[in-house]
Amino acid sequence: MTVSVKSEQLAELIDPGADVERVATGFTFTEGPIWNQEGAFLLFSDMPGDVRRRWSERDGVQEVMRPSNKCNGMVYDAAGNLLVCEHVTSTLVRERPDGTRETIASHYRGVELNSPNDVVVASDGSILFSDPTYGRMPGFGVERPRQLGFQGVYRIPAGGGEPELAVAEGEFEQPNGLCFSPDESLMYINDTPRA
Repeated sequence: MTVSVKSEQLAELIDPGADVERVATGFTFTEGPIWNQEGAFLLFSDMPGDVRRRWSERDGVQEVMRPSNKCNGMVYDAAGNLLVCEHVTSTLVRERPDGTRETIASHYRGVELNSPNDVVVASDGSILFSDPTYGRMPGFGVERPRQLGFQGVYRIPAGGGEPELAVAEGEFEQPNGLCFSPDESLMYINDTPRA
């Protein structure tokens, strides 16, 4: 497999001499990869296929959930719960290790979210997520009219509560991927059409 490096800074994270191995193929459009340290597996979604899968060195690829509500971004919180952005339901859900699920966010000020896309958890326990309109487009979710007049990035306080805007309304065309700087003084937000 050919690998193209766009920045020499990648060498600070990955040994330039490391072998890159393709571990699985046959997916339509993979999203939301998250490593489960305890179980030693990679969890990911194949969004257009509406399936969640996992890969481990021992078992290869296994189907975990179908339908998956066209899940996208996923992250574990400090308690080991899986937080999942769902395009079909326009919700952010918490899946506990015992299999129970609860909706964390579905509306902003009484209006249905667009389609939560990516999610991160800060060290203080607050949850931040992006909300573009991709999940309301054919193939990526369920085509339906938008209710919100903008695409935003939201924060849910540690301990729960209603989502609040983390960044001013109207700042993004389609906010997508999120990540923090190591000290969490910055949050990086990918606005896909502007990338």
